[in-house]
Amino acid sequence: MAITSSCENKSHNFKEISEEEIEYGDLPVPVQTSFQSSEYKDWELQEVEKVETDRGTLYELEVESPDDKHLEIYFDQQGKVIATE
Repeated sequence: MAITSSCENKSHNFKEISEEEIEYGDLPVPVQTSFQSSEYKDWELQEVEKVETDRGTLYELEVESPDDKHLEIYFDQQGKVIATE
């Protein structure tokens, strides 16, 4: 299901145009590899979204730490972390 929204978040330098929830296995392999080698790999994966932005397609992974800290990590298609919030 695609959700169209237009929101601008001051903590990153891109504008979200739309987002769509996807399965982890549907992420590009570089994004999966980058996440699995990140410091957040042991956090619980809450949600995965494909996000269309004014800078192109990004992938948002929402994770939760064992002590209930929430974080959203944005990756580009090559697996580079673009922003966290």
